[in-house]
Amino acid sequence: MNSLHQKVAIITGAGSGLGKETAIAFAREGANVVICDRSYEILQPVEALIHEQFEVEVLSVQADVSTESDVNRLIRKVIAKFQRIDILINNAAIFQQYHVIDSPLDSWEYQINNNATSVFLMMREALPYMRSEKSGHIINITSGIVKEGAAGFGAYAASKAAIEALTYSVQDEEHRKGIKIHVFNPGVMKTNLARVGEHPANIAPYLVHLVQSSPLCESRVITPEDFQLLSS
Repeated sequence: MNSLHQKVAIITGAGSGLGKETAIAFAREGANVVICDRSYEILQPVEALIHEQFEVEVLSVQADVSTESDVNRLIRKVIAKFQRIDILINNAAIFQQYHVIDSPLDSWEYQINNNATSVFLMMREALPYMRSEKSGHIINITSGIVKEGAAGFGAYAASKAAIEALTYSVQDEEHRKGIKIHVFNPGVMKTNLARVGEHPANIAPYLVHLVQSSPLCESRVITPEDFQLLSS
């Protein structure tokens, strides 16, 4: 497996849930981590925990990654501190539940911007630095709801479908430049929105494994089951 020692990993939505656990998982493997969220206060306990447990560097940045100016500022801070970007985990997402017939336009736009436009902005700004190193790995987080659909999840499902399509297009653009790009469905997890499912701490190691071991970009959704089959 590829060593993550001293690699620089950006994780969006890192203040809680899968983002927090992913930051911890990468730090455990020796990566320097950049954690960002809308609120700096929610990042402080994560930063303190990583500093306490692991001998890596942590950069915490308050940023709304659906906003171009915030993304530009985030990337400038990363480059100023580390001079490189090796890994990008586009995890940040929001959800508002409306049946389409009842949904205001601003809710649709809010979910599309936060879930899909944020991924576009983060990839667009990180890719030049990965190209300069002729290496890098991007993982974009999707949901099984893209295929299944669910009442009240129209905008959320559409935003995740957009992420999948965008991922495959960027794979085709960048794989000859040494950059790997995957889309990952973590499955149902226990979060602020769901009381059932896997704990995010059990899912985050699969993201580490994907970065360490994946040889190719694949135009399909990667799931935890892919790794469980390999280890069985």
